[in-house]
Amino acid sequence: MEVSGFLTSQVGYDLGDPKRALIRSHKRSYLPEDATYQVLLAGDKGCGDAPVLSGDVHYWGEVWQVHWWEIDFSALQDAGNYVIVVHATAPDDHVRHTLLRSEMVEVGENLLWKKTVEPIALEQMEARARLARNGIGWKDCGAEWREANSHASTLIGLCELLSLGFEWLTPDQIERLRRQILHGCDYLALLQDAGSRVGAPPGALVHEIPNHLVVIPGDSAQAVVALAHAGRLLADTHPEKSAEYIHRAARAMNYLILEAEPYKGGNFSAMNHGAPDDFEVPDEFMTRDLAMMMWGCVQLFAGGQTSYKRHAIRFAREIMARQVPEKEAEDGLHGHFYTFASATITEKANCHHHVGHDTGTTFPHFIAPLLDMATRWADHPDVPLWHSCVRRFAEGYLVPACKRNPFYLLPMGVFPGEGLLSFCGPWHGINTSYGFGAMLAVACEGVSPDPALRQIAVGNLQWFCGLNAGITSKSFDGCVIWRDEVPEGQAVAYSQIYGVGRRWTGNWTGIRGSVPNGFDVNPQFQLVVEPTVANDEPLLYTDEDWIPHGAGFLAGLSALRAKKRFET
Repeated sequence: MEVSGFLTSQVGYDLGDPKRALIRSHKRSYLPEDATYQVLLAGDKGCGDAPVLSGDVHYWGEVWQVHWWEIDFSALQDAGNYVIVVHATAPDDHVRHTLLRSEMVEVGENLLWKKTVEPIALEQMEARARLARNGIGWKDCGAEWREANSHASTLIGLCELLSLGFEWLTPDQIERLRRQILHGCDYLALLQDAGSRVGAPPGALVHEIPNHLVVIPGDSAQAVVALAHAGRLLADTHPEKSAEYIHRAARAMNYLILEAEPYKGGNFSAMNHGAPDDFEVPDEFMTRDLAMMMWGCVQLFAGGQTSYKRHAIRFAREIMARQVPEKEAEDGLHGHFYTFASATITEKANCHHHVGHDTGTTFPHFIAPLLDMATRWADHPDVPLWHSCVRRFAEGYLVPACKRNPFYLLPMGVFPGEGLLSFCGPWHGINTSYGFGAMLAVACEGVSPDPALRQIAVGNLQWFCGLNAGITSKSFDGCVIWRDEVPEGQAVAYSQIYGVGRRWTGNWTGIRGSVPNGFDVNPQFQLVVEPTVANDEPLLYTDEDWIPHGAGFLAGLSALRAKKRFET
């Protein structure tokens, strides 16, 4: 089926950020070569009547089985409501005609922050706290589960918001945010205490109460980051809780350093990892696990537990030893990481599925803590190595990989025999990785001057806000609950933040501020589509709303606003 669409952000565009609209079609001839655009200041009735900017519509190319055209109106520097109109010359009368007209788009100062932070961080989490079983933890998704990894990664996003964005929050918002951080940490504490009751090693967390009393080391690694960061942030308002959380984080880290072994209970998806079907999983931690342990050690050090510095440095060396060198580039990309030291498969942005080996693998290539280490321990001899590692990743992988699609969207990764893929693989949770990917791109700006890093940060955040591939009538084949009226042959822009924007996607819970799983090729909770170039497209939409999705967005948005604060 031929599908076309004029795609714009449904939340708005921030002044000073890259501002783009995209047009899609399965037909290369959809737009003439001489197509141009005008940005019109919208009149009182919403109809554009005052041109303020014009330029050429650029054909971007073909990817995901679709042709794309780009309208870059970043030069627009005034707040207001606008309409974008596309013109071209008709071959029969040689007269310029209007071919397309966008919906009204809004441009303003920190619009994304003003419209999204309270719904995602406060309204959503407060509702989920009320709806959780016994009011403990958060209602995690459409099911009854309250998973350790989802709570920990959500806490990480909330802590990034409080740490980086507190000065843009009101005193009431800060107090509400602190209450949610306490609420989430107390659930992680219950999971750690449950570990002691079921005979787990001291400090380890079980995955979930009451259904999955199993120990997955990745859960504990994420919990260390969450608890230690929360403990630091609560030191002056809740000193007793602060001490408790840091103590619990240290216990979990000690378990990881002294006793933890890589998970051997199954649910490793060879297909999701780009590994052969007969792949034997090494008895090694994945690189992403090491990165999370490294981050946890840095957070503990920052919280006064200075003995963990040497462990962070050791983990960093293990991670750097797994970086793909230029001479071993795959699909022209290098600087990313092998999943294991003893195998040649490389890390994917997201491998989360089921309960087991791959649970919680939503933090994409997350080496940003290396830069925090370089700042804290500026006199350490490994500082140049840490900077170099991040720079090679940014310039050898992140930038060129994200530039292979018109949204600068973080791809899944490189699959042997196929190359770089974006939508083949995720079972659910991919929106989490886009948010933390935006945070990672902002961090990489500290070592690389490439302006594409800002495009990546903004592009991955705008993917949530509506500048995405668009919803088609086919999209709903991936949904369990959500349906809407989308005409055949059209792709319609939707915000993926429930209740925020001109138009938004549905989800299972209908809680304002919730973010669903997102675009995929696999039906929800299934891994059945082979990761190939031929299958790689944003074909389906998956509508379960898992709590880490919005947390990743908050982390990326907070990092970007904090970065822009010091720019002239």
